[in-house]
Amino acid sequence: MQQLFMFLDLGDGWRSVNNHANGIAALMSLSVRWGVDDPSDQPDPAVMSFTLIDRTGWLAGRAMTLAGARVVIQISAEPTWGMLTRLGSWGVLDMPLGNLHQAYVPDTPDKKATGLVTLFDGLVSNGGDCEPKDDGWRINLSASGRMILWKRLQKQGPTSNDARYEGYHWVGKASERLAELNRRAIAAGAPTMQATGLDLTHTLAPYQLDTFPTQFDLLHRSCNANGLIVIYEYPKQDASYLSYERFGVAYHIRADGDARIYATDSNGALREALDAKDVEADESLTLDIPEPVTQFTINGKTAKADDKGKLQFEDDKIEIGDAGRLPANLKATQSSIVIDTDTVTSDQSGGAYQQSGGNTWHPTDAERLDYARIIETIDGRLRPKTVTFDSRRIDPVKHPRLFMAASSGPLVIQGMKASRLANEQGISPVSGLWATVGGTITYRWVAGRPVIRNEVTLWPIPQSPHSTTWGAMRAWPAAWSQCGFTLAELAMIEGFDQTRTLTLDQPNFNGF
Repeated sequence: MQQLFMFLDLGDGWRSVNNHANGIAALMSLSVRWGVDDPSDQPDPAVMSFTLIDRTGWLAGRAMTLAGARVVIQISAEPTWGMLTRLGSWGVLDMPLGNLHQAYVPDTPDKKATGLVTLFDGLVSNGGDCEPKDDGWRINLSASGRMILWKRLQKQGPTSNDARYEGYHWVGKASERLAELNRRAIAAGAPTMQATGLDLTHTLAPYQLDTFPTQFDLLHRSCNANGLIVIYEYPKQDASYLSYERFGVAYHIRADGDARIYATDSNGALREALDAKDVEADESLTLDIPEPVTQFTINGKTAKADDKGKLQFEDDKIEIGDAGRLPANLKATQSSIVIDTDTVTSDQSGGAYQQSGGNTWHPTDAERLDYARIIETIDGRLRPKTVTFDSRRIDPVKHPRLFMAASSGPLVIQGMKASRLANEQGISPVSGLWATVGGTITYRWVAGRPVIRNEVTLWPIPQSPHSTTWGAMRAWPAAWSQCGFTLAELAMIEGFDQTRTLTLDQPNFNGF
């Protein structure tokens, strides 16, 4: 069975705090709160609360020096067939083959390993408490993801020799600002931002020299002209890194020849659908009806110039509506998703800004349609009120993205009871593409078994426009008995894996 390993680095290398034989051990529970409830907000660093029990007093005596220590949570590897030989002879193993891995107890490593999946990477926070117990000392602590270091970095940024930017810092394009932010992050031991796929060609409005935003805020305001994105800290084996999830990009749903459903991620890789019976919900299967969103409001900047040609930057606002996709009754009350960005969206400088090398960004017609599709998706989906991924039903080693303190990316849940519902277009308002946006990870022992749970908030993400036809299925080999989805869900499948190619006569629709 998989369990979590906790490692601390007090400055002298990694130390395991799971092994009870060492006297210092992680208690059987911890909790990590991560992400946000709504992707229109940007998340604070993930926060983990945990308790260590110290039977020797060695760590308790050093409790005041724990602040700032590095802490990493990793999950044990899925056992191989060879590892199961330690369970004894086959004659004494009275259990199904599918449960053998649950009886296996992995060795506790002495230090974090590059071959294990990392679920959390952070720094121990200030404070906590230490109390005597019958079995030694109990130390209650908290830790924040290493993204916290970005919030602590707050210094003057690059300036320009151009007289038009006199009195300003953090001058330049988004790509230049990000390069400087990453350089400072490396120097401070903070995770760097990986922004592959984002458009960073925009020139950004600088800040006056007496204004010092945090590096955390600068990062968000540098990237936010790329749609509805949220920046998370993604853990990996060696060190965590910052990256983003696009909650407005349209993804695809495919079906293979055995009627298994897949979502595509941003790299085009297929992610197999989760079976609804493996996803925990509340007993009543409650669905939330979302508050309608009617528009996006992008708060950018306008470039102006005084009579001497010195640049000035003021607030600008762009409003993007639903492009006629919503029924009139949903627009009776205006509700906006607000995106704040340093991107210059208007130039009223009489040429001074352009002469200084500046450029402006304004949404194209295609981008406006993308925003409208996001609005339609948000307003057109019923959302499960409670969704929990539990390691007793879903293997964290096979699906680590569902148990990390960061967004899962696109996923599909197949076979939900509510998938029988259909909207006016005949499409299920519950099924489709989702992504986790926030949640709470817990770890505890239940009946002698380690259990990892992630109670998440799901957010609907758009599906690429398509029109499913019988002809698109062609030689799809799946039998009807294999298809565990409704007709409303069938209409969402964009591609069907073929075993052979058929040449079909195209019908002529010149009449009835």
